[in-house]
Amino acid sequence: MQITRAMEMVARAKINKVQKGLKFVRLYERAMQRALTRAYFGDTNHPKTGGEKDILLVVSSDMGLAGAFNAEIMKAAEREVEKSDIVHIVTVGIKAESYFKKSGLPITAFSHFYDTPDLDEAAIIVDDIVDVMEDKKASGLKMVFSLFKNPLAQMPKTVRLLPVEDLQKPDNDLFDFEPEVEVLYKDVLNSWLVAKVLQGLYETKVGELFSRQTAMKNATENAKSMIEQLTLVRNKLRQSNITQEIIEVVNGAEALNG
Repeated sequence: MQITRAMEMVARAKINKVQKGLKFVRLYERAMQRALTRAYFGDTNHPKTGGEKDILLVVSSDMGLAGAFNAEIMKAAEREVEKSDIVHIVTVGIKAESYFKKSGLPITAFSHFYDTPDLDEAAIIVDDIVDVMEDKKASGLKMVFSLFKNPLAQMPKTVRLLPVEDLQKPDNDLFDFEPEVEVLYKDVLNSWLVAKVLQGLYETKVGELFSRQTAMKNATENAKSMIEQLTLVRNKLRQSNITQEIIEVVNGAEALNG
């Protein structure tokens, strides 16, 4: 109970810092989405990627003791592997790496890669993914992560990052681009991918901490309940032994008195 209470307190202490960062990461991702939309519709010659081969990015945690948090992410990722033409898996976190090592698919693993996600780490992951896509001649990229909704709800989610789709043309599409939009689009696309991966890392990390806090709180309460039950059993046994000893003393005294 002391161990689970300590782990609950550690998770609670980390939550404030990471959750505060998540707010700004979401704002950054939306800003990059707007920039990508403008560049996308401004570049009439950007490549129209297509094809059947996909790369799957799976974001999990390095630690367990978080209830069914990682199991739900693995189920969602497994569904994507079954229904899509996945040729390579990129994993973030030991849990995803351990799960997909036996899948038979080649994997690139990032384990113990971060405590609090930052932009540089997300950029490293994106650079590796781009290299893998070029090597495998893949045109699609999907990401499975845990979407943080509230402290009690962390839902696994799958999003398609490449090819870019579902963009709506802005009402005011008159923009001047510097440098040329054909050059700018590639840089904006890469920056947007980094922002999306960073958001996935943050969403998953916050969900992990809340899940661990809840799991450790429940474990602490269960341990407390078990202690109470065992204490009651001990007291009943102790009382029974005392009663038995008293009966033996009384019977012995009566036997001596004849």
